[in-house]
Amino acid sequence: MDREQFFQRLNSEQNDLFPDGLSSQQISGLNVKLDVWAKWYAHHPISYLAAALGQIYHETGTLMVPVLEAFSPDRKTSVERLEKAFSEGRLSWVKKPYWNCDESGQHPVGCGDIQITHRRNYLSAQDRLKDKFGVTINLSENYDLALDPIISAHIAFSGMIDGWFRPCKLSDFDNKTGFDYRAARDIVNGDTGLIGDKIETYCQVFEDALRFSGAEKSIELNDETLNWPTS
Repeated sequence: MDREQFFQRLNSEQNDLFPDGLSSQQISGLNVKLDVWAKWYAHHPISYLAAALGQIYHETGTLMVPVLEAFSPDRKTSVERLEKAFSEGRLSWVKKPYWNCDESGQHPVGCGDIQITHRRNYLSAQDRLKDKFGVTINLSENYDLALDPIISAHIAFSGMIDGWFRPCKLSDFDNKTGFDYRAARDIVNGDTGLIGDKIETYCQVFEDALRFSGAEKSIELNDETLNWPTS
């Protein structure tokens, strides 16, 4: 894979995902995701990577790096913003606030490339990462570990591949006629009817850039020292 070609393609006038050009933050975030994919997930179809990148593009508000819910600098601010939106009736789908301090003393607001909420989902991610990779990531005591770029990429990729978020996974949308990016929005959220078309466009742009740059043949590591965080 030629990463320079990949980024040039994303910057081209053929798409408007990055109308002002890729920022250094976006390039860094994408490089980490490509490296994580190259080291741990390269045996999966390139359409799966495109599907994940398209969803991450939406979930991170185009930033391509892990974020806290409401794009907040810290959990306290995230709680304040969510509480305000809830009290103003702008979170109609929320029946009971999930962001209040839980038994761990933490606020389980959304966090990551694909945002996980509620303590049970942080604990589930911790257990699943250990089962799949044999690593212990202590999310139960530190939810902010899900903001680590490598951990967050794993949660996004494994979560979509194995169906951690909702009762469906990437292979459910891989058809003989091609990958159904629109319907695959259901892996992350049940709002396909509202934004499925946008998600499909995002994913198609990433697939085009991946194929144009040769990612279908191979994706080499940009950072040979890449590994799980030690703490």
